[in-house]
Amino acid sequence: MARAHLERTRRMMTSRERVRKVLASEIPDRVPFNFWMDRDAMARYDELLGENFRVSYYDADVIEVPLALAWWTDPKVERKIVSGTVWQVTPLVDSIERAETLPMPDPDNMEYYRNISEVRAKYPDKAIFVNVGVPLEYGFGLRLYEGLFMDMYDKPDAVESLMVRIGDVLARALEHICDMDIDVVYLMGDLCDNNGPMMSEEHLRRFWLNPIRGCIRIAKTKNRYLLYHSDGKLEKLLRLFVEAGFDGINPLQYDVNDVAGFAGRYKSKLKVYGALDNRKIIPNGSPRDVERHVRDVFNVLGRDGGLIFSSHDIPSTTPKENIDAMVCAIKRCEYTEPL
Repeated sequence: MARAHLERTRRMMTSRERVRKVLASEIPDRVPFNFWMDRDAMARYDELLGENFRVSYYDADVIEVPLALAWWTDPKVERKIVSGTVWQVTPLVDSIERAETLPMPDPDNMEYYRNISEVRAKYPDKAIFVNVGVPLEYGFGLRLYEGLFMDMYDKPDAVESLMVRIGDVLARALEHICDMDIDVVYLMGDLCDNNGPMMSEEHLRRFWLNPIRGCIRIAKTKNRYLLYHSDGKLEKLLRLFVEAGFDGINPLQYDVNDVAGFAGRYKSKLKVYGALDNRKIIPNGSPRDVERHVRDVFNVLGRDGGLIFSSHDIPSTTPKENIDAMVCAIKRCEYTEPL
């Protein structure tokens, strides 16, 4: 009788309850999920299936909301669009000295947080992750990768000063965000490519980790879960994520990371928000291949909890049948019944 009651209770979980169970290292009714696609595909599916189709049509459990601080823009900056995603191809400033003179947004302007409140009011039963770019990501926007990497060697003090200034603004913003009705602070910024970290551990500590320590401290002080997003081969950085105090990572890119090795060494220390193969299996496999892949990843990473399924950008060429198969397979990853 008690077991039957427990199973009924689990099946009645809202999305938010389901996600918070995972984050608290407890077992939900089933694996929660979210997913991303190329932006042109997202727009097409919104038109075809309804606004915010991931929630309205597929009933995704997580909604990501960007922190809307007014950072720097320049209409003269050259950009290109690939699959609906805008990529910047020229720097915003021609020197790190010029970057140091730019005014910072006012993190106490509460208009910047209106979108978070609006999403919570519209979706009271969904988990809200607030996306916050790290200072290093803004630095790459200002100088592009090649420019900022050169600056790290030629003018490291100026780079560090800029990263700290941005980090201070973000920390103040997190004081407001963490007082709102959210579930996760989701720091974002690529640190790796498919071969591993893009810089040394010394540079990572100086230019990435130290400037966000204030953000980490505030999230922890206010008892908010803290996740980090970086594409690429993360294995050499997992120790740093644990040391820094992160609760989980995204996406643990399937095709370049040892998922089984992660499960053996880090599953008790870091949750995974991701782990689905958006580069090969989901776009190019059959629906049956996709279903098998979801089940296999669940068996490795999710059997004891600690997993929120997601992927990074699924290509716009992916058949809808594969998206349907992915979501249906995820929803069958239950903890009350065997697969």
